[in-house]
Amino acid sequence: MLNLFTQNKFSATEHLFIIGAMLCGFFISADYSIIRPVSTSLFITKYGTQFFPYAWIISVPLNLLLIGIYNKYLPKLGCLRIYLIVAGSIVAINYSCALLIKHFSFLIFFLYIWKEIYIMLMFQQLWSIIHSTVSLKHAKYLYGFFLGAGGLGSLLGSLLPGFFAVKVGSESLLYMTLPLYLCLTAAFILTLKQSNAGESLLLKEKKSAKEALLHGVKLIINSRTLIFIALSVLFMQLSATLVDYQFSTYLEQTIIGKDLRTQYIGRVLGIGLGISVCMQFFGTYFLIQMMGVKRLHMGFPMLLGLMSILSFLFPGFAITTLVFILLKACDFSLFTIIKETLYIPLSSDEKFRAKAFIDVFLYRFAKVFASLIILSLQMVLTSYLLPVLHSISICVFISWVAIAIYLLKKMQTSELKDKNA
Repeated sequence: MLNLFTQNKFSATEHLFIIGAMLCGFFISADYSIIRPVSTSLFITKYGTQFFPYAWIISVPLNLLLIGIYNKYLPKLGCLRIYLIVAGSIVAINYSCALLIKHFSFLIFFLYIWKEIYIMLMFQQLWSIIHSTVSLKHAKYLYGFFLGAGGLGSLLGSLLPGFFAVKVGSESLLYMTLPLYLCLTAAFILTLKQSNAGESLLLKEKKSAKEALLHGVKLIINSRTLIFIALSVLFMQLSATLVDYQFSTYLEQTIIGKDLRTQYIGRVLGIGLGISVCMQFFGTYFLIQMMGVKRLHMGFPMLLGLMSILSFLFPGFAITTLVFILLKACDFSLFTIIKETLYIPLSSDEKFRAKAFIDVFLYRFAKVFASLIILSLQMVLTSYLLPVLHSISICVFISWVAIAIYLLKKMQTSELKDKNA
């Protein structure tokens, strides 16, 4: 893989951009791998697994508000100011939760929702800059390195809850946000200065939050590529949410104790991230070279469908944990790379506003849809809830494969090529 850098000559500016983008992904992912096990474990301890669907539903209005504000103020404030506002909010909220969560337990509910929103906003900003700088030719292997660096950050970050949650307490791990985000800020400024983005990506028209949100929707409707990306994200997150709920249910029933759950989640995610890093640095590039992006978009849901069938045939905590690990590993590596590659030929408007709507709002909407399914089943089923969810997951993947085949045939080859290459 290192020979790829010698075969493609990069300028000093391009090298700095690549290093900066990799560091950004590293620090964003490291923070999330600490916050996620903590917030999940605290939530299960306080509210129980059955309340997860309510949290996912409540997150939608907040997502809708934040993405509208993001799209409205991006043209006015610019990439750097928007980043500083979001990053400052993350540090302030996480530290407030660390200090006050034992006295105000409702903050557990808010932290669980908040961490899912801010991680998407951070990656949205980073990937929009990457898309505007990296050509399709270079993206086929550079994206693997960008995600690989993020995977390493996630892997190292997961070691803290995986091995220190019991010793220091879950809440204390929230204090790691500040040092990580100080490093992230330096890396983000470096990346932005060396990119083709900067202020040139700012959109001139001034829109209200509602108009900006609707503008993102119009962009998606008018583009086959964006429609396909949007549907892929919906299917992926719907299936991931169902598997996530199944894993959390077994976790609550099998492991007792807040810090022990935090530790177990950290270690499970660490295993999945180890697989993901190998895929990001090596496997995904060769898969794209051998199969192409279109075939992978059809083959990926087939693979996940087989995993769901395995979980249906052999139910239990062990096999559900295995499926959870493999799904997360594929989501963080293969799916992300082939999805992000489709953004490259699009306009700056589509890369920022449409992408923000898809990656933030539609991501949450999929969780709401999954939540409604789970809540409906909870009302009529008790002991058979998990087997039914396995069956629904299989149906989701079958539908995904059918729609992927249909839409990819409709899309012109020119829509998948970099117009600036």
